[in-house]
Amino acid sequence: MSGASAIRIIVRREVNDTLTDWRILVPIFILTFVLPQLLIAASSVAIDFVGDRGSVIRLIPFAMLLVGFIPASFSLITALESFVGERERNSLEALLAMPLSDNALYLGKLISALIPPLMSSLLAMTIFGVSLRIREPDLFFQGLTFEYLVVVLLLILMKSVVMVAGAVIISSHTTSIRAANLLASFVLLPTAATIQLEALLIIARRWDVLWIAVVLLLVIAAVLTRTGMGSFNREEILSREHEQLNLRHIGRTFMTFVREYHPAGTPPEAYTGASFSLRRFYVHDLPTLLRDYRLPLLVALLAAVAGTLCGPFLGGFFDRIGQSPGRVGITPEPNLALGIFTGIANSARLLITALLATFTFGIFSLMVPFFAFGGIGYVAGALMADGGSWLTLGTNSPLQFVIGYVLPHGIIELPAAILGAALGIRIGAAVMAPPKGFTVGQNILWSLAQFGKVWLFVLLPMFLLAGIVQQLITTRILAALYG
Repeated sequence: MSGASAIRIIVRREVNDTLTDWRILVPIFILTFVLPQLLIAASSVAIDFVGDRGSVIRLIPFAMLLVGFIPASFSLITALESFVGERERNSLEALLAMPLSDNALYLGKLISALIPPLMSSLLAMTIFGVSLRIREPDLFFQGLTFEYLVVVLLLILMKSVVMVAGAVIISSHTTSIRAANLLASFVLLPTAATIQLEALLIIARRWDVLWIAVVLLLVIAAVLTRTGMGSFNREEILSREHEQLNLRHIGRTFMTFVREYHPAGTPPEAYTGASFSLRRFYVHDLPTLLRDYRLPLLVALLAAVAGTLCGPFLGGFFDRIGQSPGRVGITPEPNLALGIFTGIANSARLLITALLATFTFGIFSLMVPFFAFGGIGYVAGALMADGGSWLTLGTNSPLQFVIGYVLPHGIIELPAAILGAALGIRIGAAVMAPPKGFTVGQNILWSLAQFGKVWLFVLLPMFLLAGIVQQLITTRILAALYG
């Protein structure tokens, strides 16, 4: 049986079960046909109550997003029951015994959890748009644009895939619906925060940022889908019983990975049990680790290049955080305490982004070199736009800016940012495809152990040194260049 045929069988089975369950159909019917009319009526009441038609018009796009998202959110319910529900209905063994590949079974469950809520969502948005056009044509034409309709459709689609992919992972790794519902907060809370952020962006008419949100959600959806397919194993699901959190075993495994370095995939039982040696770490472990981290380092380097190229287009962001071309020429006084504080703060930010990498799949770590080099690209581009040249020195010369503001301490700080980002990216990738011989948990612990050693013995000293150089050397170079 081909993969496509197998997926169709699973999708047909699951969708038929969903569409014949009145407990799901009744709330979806209400949200699809009743909610749009209530929101349109509320818009008319709001205009009369507020007395400001313009304010209500700015909320119409968000109302459309809400109309589409609420029915789509039902995908979370069906996805959470995709595997653990089969266990409680005593049909899991029959399902997993079907002559299907793991990928076909997983994708069939994922697609079937998406189809009914997404169809309901599209129908609800259509009803809202048509009804608004008939009942309140001014609100329709002034509040909705073609670009927004495309953006909101993509946002709802991407959020639905993210929710379903995350919920199916939860369902395949839990042993009861109660446990799955408790873990669903890890999907619901980020989704709720995303909706609030999108509401602010919609009211502010920042369609450019909403397009970036679409791209980020697409990346997260792809990563979650790949993670689920990589970690799905029907034998483990069948053998999984009530699991307890063994902190002592986790701690022992983590310390095993800390004490000595072996490539990812080497089981803890194969380690020699040698004590940690700082000399061995610098002489052997660190060079080996850098070779093994070639791909994450390349990804972080590409993020730095992308930040440099995109920096001139993100001027508003860098102006708000104080990286403005107008500050070029300011020569601060040397302050050793400030340099030490800056080094500690930069290393702490890198530590936080790495710890969050497990939940953000390394996206926050990827942003570190992107924005670090993006600020340099923005200021250099602005100086060129003012007539500065890379071939001469002067107050508006981008070459002088790089020599004075970037190179003295940046030659230490920027490589540290790239290395730290690569370590964070590896942590984020740990949940997607563990190497042969490792479970997902062991892969995460291994990545965290490598980050902890490198952060403490390499990145923290580099950031401290960069902060000291910035205050004791960069300030004097700036004084010499700009007076």
